[in-house]
Amino acid sequence: MNEESAPGELREPADDTDGWRRLDARMLLVHPLETLIRFLPALLALVIFRAGSDENDRWELYAVPLIVAFGVLRWVTTRYRITAGQIELRRGLFTKQTTTARLDKVRTIDLTAQVHHRLLGLAKVEISTAGGGHDRLVLDSLSVDAGRRLRAELLHRVDPAVTGLPAPTGAPVPADAVPGDAPPPVDDEVLVRLDPSWIRYAPLTVTGLASAAAIVGFASQGFSRFSQERSVFRDGASFVSRLSWWLDVLLLLGVVSLLAVGAYVLTFWGFRLTRNRLGTLHTRRGLLTNRETSIDAARVRGIRLDEPLGLRLAGARRLKVVTSGLLREQGGSDWLCPPAPAGVVTPLALRIRPDEAAVSGPLTPHGPAARRRRMTRALVPATLVAAGLVVARVLWDWHGSLLVLVPMLFVGAVALGRDRYGALGHTVTPDHLVSRHGSLDRQRVVLDRDGIIGWKVEQSFFQRRVGVATLVATTAAGAQHYDVVDVPVEMAYAVLARVSPELSAEFS
Repeated sequence: MNEESAPGELREPADDTDGWRRLDARMLLVHPLETLIRFLPALLALVIFRAGSDENDRWELYAVPLIVAFGVLRWVTTRYRITAGQIELRRGLFTKQTTTARLDKVRTIDLTAQVHHRLLGLAKVEISTAGGGHDRLVLDSLSVDAGRRLRAELLHRVDPAVTGLPAPTGAPVPADAVPGDAPPPVDDEVLVRLDPSWIRYAPLTVTGLASAAAIVGFASQGFSRFSQERSVFRDGASFVSRLSWWLDVLLLLGVVSLLAVGAYVLTFWGFRLTRNRLGTLHTRRGLLTNRETSIDAARVRGIRLDEPLGLRLAGARRLKVVTSGLLREQGGSDWLCPPAPAGVVTPLALRIRPDEAAVSGPLTPHGPAARRRRMTRALVPATLVAAGLVVARVLWDWHGSLLVLVPMLFVGAVALGRDRYGALGHTVTPDHLVSRHGSLDRQRVVLDRDGIIGWKVEQSFFQRRVGVATLVATTAAGAQHYDVVDVPVEMAYAVLARVSPELSAEFS
């Protein structure tokens, strides 16, 4: 992506000159509103600060028309076009800035519509050409149809007339504008739709519970302060404090679960995954803020099956894509399926990567050294905590019932160590490298072999002592590195030689 800035560099064309297009005129209602909301805290603070002033001149209110004028200026000075194998975005009044991106570098396109966008039939289009958030073009706002039409032009090089969607200006395409020999529209293949019954899995994910717990903690602080001034809330807090500890725990779990369910609904309501005839994956989701993400098939480098402990116990999992170009700051863009039954997720994974051995086949275990490391790393913290409880009982006369936790700690540590070792494994198929690890947040990564661009063999001090290593496959997609953890050294080099024989000589 290139950016150029020069005063008066290019002639300002009209909408129909050289293919330049404007943003939708309805953005004149969106941008001033967003700008006003952004500066509202400052305006309110200024109004409050001047509340006791004797001056009648409310000069701070002059900022409102300035903000509106700024939004109008953005619409007047913003243009974009697709030409000569690239997309160009031009903006600025006194200093013209032109941003360009090659079409063959476009990787993903997000259409995001918040509530005020949806009321006006608009969407913000974000075009990503690399993994970083700076390598992108943002068009805010286009009509939803124009945004989808632009997405088809960019990802599939589709002639605008053939799409059958409205023209960029929002005017409908006349019937005689579509060529008579144009191919008929082909419906996208629907791979999965959200089943409302899947909402029951919302409280079973670590991220969902962590987010909900953070909300509860933040709200409880505000509640405790507010309750000191309001008798109703003070009485409610007093009632909760009189409950038994186990009722408090149940109440907290209930609140956290409800918040997790709410977050699931807001994020995934209406979720749908489709695939077109060119292989492009397209997701649509969101209750209040609707988001559509399109991922070029040529940029997909694999899939990731997530099995957090809660989902695993409930027979569920979730699916994400390993691809280049997703916007990192927009969490959730890599979802291919929200938490759902394994009987739904596994067949879906096979439709995206039809390699049964890679998606659901057995994995090669990593041997006794890896098992000992997992057991040691689970038992040592448990031993330290148990010793602390014993010392607290002897020195500070803590309640003796706490010692009941000691055997429970060791039982839990052994179970955790065994489960973590059971998750360890890898396999190599003709098309994929597969690795799996983790217990509380288990992940199985199916990585395309042709997407691997480099390798690292890492050994810590303790790994060297027992003869294991971590084999790191580097790629331009997803997390940019995927690890085969605690694999015997000779096995690590064997995997490297099988997947990338042309690179194995550098490690000999």
